[in-house]
Amino acid sequence: MNKPMKKLRMLLVPAMLCTLWTQQGWAADLGPVGGADQSLVQSYDLEAAGKLKEALAAMDQTPPARKDSYLGWARRGWLQYRLALHAESVESYRKAMALAPQAIEPRLGIMLPQLALHRWADAEMIAKEVLKVDPASYLGTLRLAFVYYNQHRYAESTVLYRKLRDLYPSDTDVRSGLAWGLLKSGKPQEAAREFQDLLLISPRLATAREGLQLSGGH
Repeated sequence: MNKPMKKLRMLLVPAMLCTLWTQQGWAADLGPVGGADQSLVQSYDLEAAGKLKEALAAMDQTPPARKDSYLGWARRGWLQYRLALHAESVESYRKAMALAPQAIEPRLGIMLPQLALHRWADAEMIAKEVLKVDPASYLGTLRLAFVYYNQHRYAESTVLYRKLRDLYPSDTDVRSGLAWGLLKSGKPQEAAREFQDLLLISPRLATAREGLQLSGGH
C-alpha cells in the first residue's frame, strides 16, 4: 500500500461501528447500571481511561452468560482490535458472527482486524456478504473499494469510490480513494481534478497536495 493511502486507515475505526461495544450501546442490554455486573462497568471505565489491556482483562471476569454472549465476544473483538491483537480479534468476531449469523454488525467488525492484517481476500468476501444483505451499506462499499485498491484492482476500486462520491461529496476518505485510484489507473488528468476538488474540501490535506503534484497539477 502506498504511503498516501495510509490515510484511509481512518475508515477502520468508524465511531458508529463501536457503539454497541462501548458503554452507551450496552446500556439497553444491561438495563439500569445498578443491575450490571461490576466487571463489565469496570471494563467500560478502563477503556474510557485508555487502559485497554485492563479493560480486556475485566471482560474475562464477567459472568459466563455475559462473557460468552454475542455482545461479550463483539466487545472483546473490539478491544483486541484496539490493542493490535488482530488475529485474536478476528477469532472473537467469528464467535460473535456464529451467535448472530444474520447480522451485518459483526461482519463490519471482523473487517477491522482483517484489513489491519492485510487479509484482503477475507475482507473482500465479508464485504460482499455485507453488500448482499445491504447493497447501500456505506462501510461495506468503502471497505470493498479499499480492498480493491490494495489488490491493485484500481478500475474496480474507482467504480465504487465514484458511487460513494456521488452520495457523499464531501467525504475526504472517499474523494481521496477515488483520486488515488484514478492516478494508479493511469488517468492523471481525472485524478488531478479530484485532488483539486479534495483540496477545496480539505485545503491542508498533505496527501491531496502530494497527489496533485504527482498527477501533474500545480
